[in-house]
Amino acid sequence: MTAASLTAIKPLSRIYGFGSIYGKTIRDSRFSFLIAVGIFGGLALAMGSAIGTVFPTPADRVAVDKLVSSMPAAMVNLFGNATLMGPRLGTLGGYMTWKYGAMFLLGTGIWSILALTGTLAGEAAKGSLDFVGSTPFGKRRIAIEKLAAHLTLLWLTMLILALAITASSNTFGSAAMGDPIPLAGALAFTALVGGIAMCFGGLAFALGPVLGRGGAAGVSSLALVLLWAASGLDIGGPLVAISPFHWTTEHIPLVGLYSWPGVIITGALGVVFLAVGVELFNRRDMGVTAGLGLPGLPQDVLGVRGPVSRAFGDQLPRALAWGLGLAFWGVILASLVSSFAAQVGGDSSLSKIFANIFPGYNFTTAGGWLQLYAELFYIFIGLAAATFVSKWASDETDGRLEAVLTTPMARVRWVLAGGAAALLAVAVVTVMFALGIAVGAAAGGGTTGDALLGSASLGLFAAAMVGVGVAVGGLWRTSLAAEITAVVVIAMYLVGLFAPALHWPDWVAQLALTSHVGQPMIGRWDMTGVVASIVIAVGGIALGAWGASRRDIER
Repeated sequence: MTAASLTAIKPLSRIYGFGSIYGKTIRDSRFSFLIAVGIFGGLALAMGSAIGTVFPTPADRVAVDKLVSSMPAAMVNLFGNATLMGPRLGTLGGYMTWKYGAMFLLGTGIWSILALTGTLAGEAAKGSLDFVGSTPFGKRRIAIEKLAAHLTLLWLTMLILALAITASSNTFGSAAMGDPIPLAGALAFTALVGGIAMCFGGLAFALGPVLGRGGAAGVSSLALVLLWAASGLDIGGPLVAISPFHWTTEHIPLVGLYSWPGVIITGALGVVFLAVGVELFNRRDMGVTAGLGLPGLPQDVLGVRGPVSRAFGDQLPRALAWGLGLAFWGVILASLVSSFAAQVGGDSSLSKIFANIFPGYNFTTAGGWLQLYAELFYIFIGLAAATFVSKWASDETDGRLEAVLTTPMARVRWVLAGGAAALLAVAVVTVMFALGIAVGAAAGGGTTGDALLGSASLGLFAAAMVGVGVAVGGLWRTSLAAEITAVVVIAMYLVGLFAPALHWPDWVAQLALTSHVGQPMIGRWDMTGVVASIVIAVGGIALGAWGASRRDIER
């Protein structure tokens, strides 16, 4: 009798693939990594390419300083230490730190929290770790390899972000006005961003074995937002004293200001949390938690009364998560730009400067300012659409579709129902974002004008991206549908950024769907983009249904 031969595991498969727990975790996390790189790298490229157009002269930079200095100190310092930056606020590094620093810190922190609660606590709750735990690996090794995979992707993202900051600032920035950022400064900035992510992600990782995924994510996210707000508003007391944002408030490397002790302490605290999480996972029974979780959705909302109801129920938690995130930024930005609008409206010199820089914009309304952020909103909601496509595609990639098709449901109906549910999820996110803008504008004492109606343009763009993803999944492979959708979103974003800045031919700029929507936040719609979005959304879902009816199910 011949003994069975063992198949050698290829070295690449141990790093990316099924050759190790680490490699499989890297492979499973590729979609979230792509989203993170798209968002954070895109922000860095956006600022570098736009600074020469938005604030091209020293007088324009002085106007920025004047506008910010006229705002309440609490509002200014919530987004960055503008007082410490002084005149360097008018440089690319200063403006990026103040305008988008909080988005980098909070966004990366939330990503790390979700990833580190899902990798052990989430999988343990679903039972998918039971098979891995039955192998000779040991629980401690499982935890360490999964943790190492997330840290690899986190710091790889930070490296890409640092390279994007350096490349964009040196390519598009003005050396005479102090825009170029050295690689050392960019790396120091990403060390802060990564340290904050490790700290709060580590807290979530440590709480996961005790509270479960929902409880750990909720507590850690609440701590992240509260400590950020407490430090920025400088309310005093213990919340500020224990806030990593307060410890690192003087570390502003994009303008050449360094304060490493706070960054080192924050990173060290993250390492301690991560070590505690590994040991707690090793010592506790797998999946047994205290039962603290986030409120669940009612069964009637989740829906089992038909294919669309079931598919929408599956999409709803993601839609609410994306909607809350975009609504949060809608509240923050709308409240901030309302103050900007009031300042510009009350100062004729500022009004003239901004009218010259941005002809055709009305900066006495919140909508005029929100239009400047529109490209960022498009990439966020476009990536949200990619996650909805991913959820639809998981029916096939996770093996559920074979069971679904044993019922009287045809493949065409499955695709149409999934596409319709993804569009409903897009509508939920869009409405929540619009409500966030309305609340923020009311809190800031301003009016949204056409911005509420303009929010619908985000929904149209996301609907088109759903159509792209469903078409790819139906005609080709569902396993690549979400990734290709995310690539399309990021590609359109980059084309929209670089085509004007690098003076590419007009036909290149026209490839981006966002170039055909007009300026909806101020009521200037381009119906070409509206019609194109609807056609792509409906046509893509129809093509996906046709394609799925003509191919074998993936295995």
